Amino acid sequence: MVTGSACRSAELRSFFASRPTPGLHLNLTEGRPVCPPGQVPSLVNPDTGRFLGKLGFRAALSAGQVSRSDILAEAGAQFARFAELFDGRPAGHADGHQHAHSLPGLAASAFAEAAAAAGVHRVRVPAECRLPWLDVGDEDNNKTVETDGEAQSQRRRFLTDVSNDAAIAAKQEFASAGLTWPGAFMGLSSMGAEMRLDRVARQLARQLSPALIKLTSPPSSGASGWCTPASPCLPGEPGCGGDPVDEFACSSERRHEADFLASEEFAHFLMRPFDCEAFVAELPSDIAASEAVRLRLSSFHDMPLVTQPL
Repeated sequence: MVTGSACRSAELRSFFASRPTPGLHLNLTEGRPVCPPGQVPSLVNPDTGRFLGKLGFRAALSAGQVSRSDILAEAGAQFARFAELFDGRPAGHADGHQHAHSLPGLAASAFAEAAAAAGVHRVRVPAECRLPWLDVGDEDNNKTVETDGEAQSQRRRFLTDVSNDAAIAAKQEFASAGLTWPGAFMGLSSMGAEMRLDRVARQLARQLSPALIKLTSPPSSGASGWCTPASPCLPGEPGCGGDPVDEFACSSERRHEADFLASEEFAHFLMRPFDCEAFVAELPSDIAASEAVRLRLSSFHDMPLVTQPL
């Protein structure tokens, strides 16, 4: 995120000096734009010069108050700053802060145009199939989550909208622009306090099973996982310049994600052999009964989810 307070740090540049170029996390919702606020007036609050916020941007977009030229200008400026930070290299891929890039219509279309113009052709599509809280028969829903009930409900509604919107944007704006993306995605269902091993394992099987047996025909192969590990921001810390800082950025749930992803339990899970039956269980019954499907999945038997420890 090139609007972040630490994007120019020497440590960041040193870390990626001998690694693949990272992606750009395009920000149109929180903090200050790269462009002077007067050049992108439909994206900012005229009194503060700051972006409109996660929900404010969506409301302005729905009301037809966001200018395509403003999105193109700000996105272009952020792609240019990224190239400046990484010695002229384009971003390896691109996505959007608070998933604003995958809002169907104007936002996704302008994002796709700006990405292609910057030489970036791979993007994230945060469309997660079978979100567990939408399945009334999913026993996973009965497990308690240590977070505020109403806040959790609001977040789940927002993430459901994100997934539905992204699926539409992928079929319309992203595909027509020639962009590619992984054929499977997960992470919405394991955000914050909902990140636990049983949830991750089950959702991984749900997302990967169709792709492994070629039931889906995505523009490109592979899988993408999304997570938000970090130390919580403290009041007054700049982050990406939110005013106020996003509540989730300040919550202990981000530390929970970091601790889980760094745990031995998760590392062991990634290195354990492929469980064919767990994946078959997440397929529709008529497909799971197919001998060809079982043969296809059994070809992965005893293979670890990753080939080396992270």
